[in-house]
Amino acid sequence: MRLERLQMVPLEIPFRTSFKHASADRTKTASVWVEAVADEGRLGHGEGCPREYVTGESVESAMKWFEHQRAGVIANIQDLESLKTWVEQHAAAIDNDPAAWCAVELAILDLLGQEAGQPVESILSLPQLAPAYQYSAVLGDGPTEVFQYQVQKYLKAGFRDFKIKLSGVFERDQEKLACLNQAGLPLRIRADANNLWKLPSKVIDHVERLDSPFWAIEEPVAARDFEGLRVIGNALNTRIILDESLTSAQDMTQLAASQEVWVLNLRVSKLGGVIRSLRLIEHARATGLQVIVGAHVGESSLLARAGLTLATAAGEQLMALEGAFGTHLLEQDICKPTLMFGEGGILRPQDWNLSGRAGWGLEAKSVG
Repeated sequence: MRLERLQMVPLEIPFRTSFKHASADRTKTASVWVEAVADEGRLGHGEGCPREYVTGESVESAMKWFEHQRAGVIANIQDLESLKTWVEQHAAAIDNDPAAWCAVELAILDLLGQEAGQPVESILSLPQLAPAYQYSAVLGDGPTEVFQYQVQKYLKAGFRDFKIKLSGVFERDQEKLACLNQAGLPLRIRADANNLWKLPSKVIDHVERLDSPFWAIEEPVAARDFEGLRVIGNALNTRIILDESLTSAQDMTQLAASQEVWVLNLRVSKLGGVIRSLRLIEHARATGLQVIVGAHVGESSLLARAGLTLATAAGEQLMALEGAFGTHLLEQDICKPTLMFGEGGILRPQDWNLSGRAGWGLEAKSVG
């Protein structure tokens, strides 16, 4: 394969409804989109979601990073091996702007799959996509009436696995849980605090007062406060999900102690692409850690498709899967077909013959 051109542009798509949590309140996507052109006119597409509160990136910094690295990428990447070599040799640069590189890498993997006439899983020597994947319902920290409406909609659709965003206000969070529990159904609930508290004692007091059977809590205190997170997990006898505290392989060195506490939230964009994410899955498997394949709010079907690759690789380590909202959230999707969950949170890849399509198996509208 010979790369002939790479282009990155900002991608903004309005939401059907706003989505709020402790770190952000969004009404549209904040992403970067890459189009890669190879010999014979093949087109590959990639997406990244820069998040300042996760990796310190912005759309602007991602664009600058891309302009600095573009020529080197075009000159040095021709196949899967040279792609992997580039990832290894530029680890520090990718750590600085993982979403920017994620968008580039996804576009190149798309091209390589098309060149081979195979889905991305095949060129990466992974199993084929499973017949079905089940997604969690994710509830933001919106107004009570919006929250109640969304809960009823999810329950009616058959969802039983929920992730809720905590506000830190006891009465408000208590009201959310009451809304979930009043259905009298067996639900699996985890909480996400988006680094809301400073002190572990405040988290412990808040959650104990809620008296809710959270099976896990995500990022309740400052990112990478691993000791504080251990204290919370042990005091509440619950798992701790690492998201903002896990953005590169270096963070894994902090997890040797209390491995039974941790669950890794792996998001393709924040980790700098599929190749690096797969390496973390291998490390997690070797150390007995379980994972959630997460998603940034506002991802298009392209990142949802890449998330399926991680979920496939995770296998029995996978505890939950997030994303694939498609036009449930977006006014429109840039990709065709639109990948999104249906009844019960189920997505069936065979509905779009994804295992029979080359690359990511998606067509994309031009944004250039």
